[in-house]
Amino acid sequence: MINANEVGMGMGTMQVLADYQLERWIRSHTQVISKGRPDEPDWKQLTQYAAYHAINEWYSLPLKSRSFLTLTNLFERRWTNKFRKFDSLGFYVDVKRSVLTHLYKALTGPNAVECPLMLFESSNVWVEELNLGLSMIMQVMEPTKDSFAIHKYMMEENEAAVQMFFHMTVVYCYKAFGKLPERLQVWNLMNGKQYRMNPEDMDLSSSMDYLKLVSEVYMQNDNCPCCSGRLVM
Repeated sequence: MINANEVGMGMGTMQVLADYQLERWIRSHTQVISKGRPDEPDWKQLTQYAAYHAINEWYSLPLKSRSFLTLTNLFERRWTNKFRKFDSLGFYVDVKRSVLTHLYKALTGPNAVECPLMLFESSNVWVEELNLGLSMIMQVMEPTKDSFAIHKYMMEENEAAVQMFFHMTVVYCYKAFGKLPERLQVWNLMNGKQYRMNPEDMDLSSSMDYLKLVSEVYMQNDNCPCCSGRLVM
């Protein structure tokens, strides 16, 4: 079993890349990072924590119990009281309202999932072509007639992070399940924007090339603190 804690570092001759670490690295080089202590979660992470737990608990409920009021109660169980992490008290209130509104639409709209196959499960695969392991968290896997769809929920607008998720998931699913997803769907919980990748947009070879480039730059940056590791996506 590949140890996800060794991501980005060698396990002997083995290299492992985790989706959350690549996502964090890409964001650090493509957008302004929130001020504050690096060892403490920022407002986005605090909000994401509440949202992810609400999603997880939502799917433990029978369909008839899944209402906006129920989702609000689930979200509030882990909603932070650290309002000073937000730009203002008004922003603190706005974030909660926006995330709940968009999350409810995602969970009950036309592309809503009734009963996931996987829910926030982490696992690892080995990719011989890249000579490295991939570690991914499947947030929500939806069963479809002939395959499956993967849903991911994000807190911020970052095209590079979305593309990383698309390419990494294509390779991961092919290696883990022997087939490509029927659909990849990303939901932005702050503004309601959706990103979607359909089968005609998926190309295993292109995704392999993308991961090869990203892993090379990431590993170089990881092993050499003086390297910027900056990517133009």
